[in-house]
Amino acid sequence: MRKLTKSEERLSIILIVAIFALGNFYGLSYLFDLMSSSAHDVSELRSQVRSNEIWLKEKDLWLERRKWIEATQPRIRPDQVPQSELLESVTTSAKANQLQIQEQSFAENLSTPNYQSVAVRLKLSGPLQNVIKWLVQVQQPELFQAITSFSLKSANEPPTVSLELEIARWYAPKT
Repeated sequence: MRKLTKSEERLSIILIVAIFALGNFYGLSYLFDLMSSSAHDVSELRSQVRSNEIWLKEKDLWLERRKWIEATQPRIRPDQVPQSELLESVTTSAKANQLQIQEQSFAENLSTPNYQSVAVRLKLSGPLQNVIKWLVQVQQPELFQAITSFSLKSANEPPTVSLELEIARWYAPKT
């Protein structure tokens, strides 16, 4: 093997320095990415710790609520038709508040490990004040029902409104 000339030595050194610099560039890039992802993971864990501390502080409150739900949440009896009962109770209370029922239908039933729900859809119209009173009556915690979809439009006469909504009632899960 022959000895390298001065220019070949210089080019070899430049090549080695370039490869070394490129390797360092990729290595540092990898380390900075690793550091960034680690910092992100640490901040997520700190956030989770804060959230868990809040849950622990509120543990008694949530345990009380759980007891209340287990004691008062209605259960579906074998002879019961819950969707019809919900529709009947909602339409009766709407009529009692002088609201006109334009359409009524059943919505989708859900069954999960934590609850069963039945829902009805209604289109109503009436004075805004009566609608507000009725909405307050419908969404009482003791009834285990809530409005899951809501659309309110002003009718031709200002105090009168048209209302489209879906009301769901939650029952205890099947055991």
